[in-house]
Amino acid sequence: MKKYLAWALAILMMLSLFAACAGDEPSPIATPEPIATPEPSATEDPAATEEPEEDPEVIVDPSEWETTVSPKLTEETTALFYKAFENFVGVSYEPLAYLGKQVITGTVHTYLARSVVIYPGAKETYALVFLYEESNGNVRIMDISRSAVPTEMEDPNSGFEPAEDPTLTEELVAGFKEAVANIVNVQYVPVALCGTKVASGLTFAIIAESQPIDKVEEPGYSFVYIERNTQGRFNVKEIVEFDAEIDQPGEQDPTPEPTATPVPTATPVPTATPVPTATPEPTPTKKPTPTPKPTKEPTPTPTEEPTPEPTEEPTPEPTEEPKPEPTPIPTEKAPGAWKKAKSPAISSKHKKLFKKISESVVGVTYTPVAFIGSQEVNGMNYAFLCDTSIAAPDSPDLYAIVVLYEDQDGNVQITDVNMSGVRTYTDMMMGGYVTADDPKLDDELKEMFNTAFEGFVGASYSPIALISTQSVSGKNYCFFCESGKITGKPNASYCFVYMYKDMDGAVSLSNILNYNG
Repeated sequence: MKKYLAWALAILMMLSLFAACAGDEPSPIATPEPIATPEPSATEDPAATEEPEEDPEVIVDPSEWETTVSPKLTEETTALFYKAFENFVGVSYEPLAYLGKQVITGTVHTYLARSVVIYPGAKETYALVFLYEESNGNVRIMDISRSAVPTEMEDPNSGFEPAEDPTLTEELVAGFKEAVANIVNVQYVPVALCGTKVASGLTFAIIAESQPIDKVEEPGYSFVYIERNTQGRFNVKEIVEFDAEIDQPGEQDPTPEPTATPVPTATPVPTATPVPTATPEPTPTKKPTPTPKPTKEPTPTPTEEPTPEPTEEPTPEPTEEPKPEPTPIPTEKAPGAWKKAKSPAISSKHKKLFKKISESVVGVTYTPVAFIGSQEVNGMNYAFLCDTSIAAPDSPDLYAIVVLYEDQDGNVQITDVNMSGVRTYTDMMMGGYVTADDPKLDDELKEMFNTAFEGFVGASYSPIALISTQSVSGKNYCFFCESGKITGKPNASYCFVYMYKDMDGAVSLSNILNYNG
């Protein structure tokens, strides 16, 4: 009996062990929880973070480029263009045709435009404008490729007239293919009509995609001029690559003679007056208190009301007083008036102002060389003399007066640029002028200036800043000055005075150029 009980207990213990083993089996099956997929999601995160990094790079793949079906500008493409060029300063761009696009994380759009640099005598040339439209609708300028090829549309003697519609007709496409049929090594595909000219036949200016057959060189754009003669046959008159250098003038004389005038004939004269103070006063909606009038109105009304004569006297006064208004020389008389700078030196604050506008200005670079004055309005206006470098083929650097407006929140914008007709000569590779490290005038420079003007009659010149110097067999100096006629009613303006100091220390006056050249 005891044996049976021992066997029963043994069987029960074995059964309990099996039950325990059976109960433990589910635990390893529950372990897939850590195997759930956090790791794949982690691998996706880097990819997600890489995408925004590729966005600003905007890498364009020529093989994925889509040439436009119709180059005609629509309301949508025109609005997109001008949205990107809001607050653009220095160069004027007008879209002529829509050339194509490429869709990446956003969309790259390409336009053919005509561009005019805000520079006296500047020619109108073609430009390729690349805009990047982000997926959120923001538009920014990705690149601007300026051509040296003139549009000739602004020249009445050229005979070219801009195309009202850049779309190429079937007849014109067929004529284009006929004209370029015998050209080897390069394949030309017409994209848009730029202009036409009526002469003995009819000449068409067409922008075309150019693809070298050997594909060693990158594809690009060219201007193909084809002519349809009186018999209706088409032939090529001229082909000019988009980035070709056209009518490149000779180099300027690198080293002026030591005692010769350091500045040759000045560049074309702009019609605008060289007045910085006239322009900041009409600062749009940002100048609430320009009050020359309060000083004028009290004067006509002093106890002279009974007689009719006083009413005649105030009337000539307003006609005479506007004349000093365009005066570029800051005065410190009325509240809100321009104040002359105590020092022409460019401070760290001034450099920060120009740094703030640098991102919004494309196509031209303004480098301040002298601080002229300031005006307290609802914020602050600042006037600077700047070395102006324009991103245009063969355009020399010129001096310009640039007026900046800083509002009370610290935002800065350009309110006026008044180009001079005077070249800086600081853009020459060798032998040119060098911008002065410090524009302030010390006693030695003032004495030198006064010595050069001994016995000079007819006008007065007051130096504001030393702008640049040139080392020859001696030294040339360029001063930025106030000037005024001594005879008649004085009318102050700006000018550039050049002096030469020889090896023996003798000083002579080399040249005087008005601000307009």
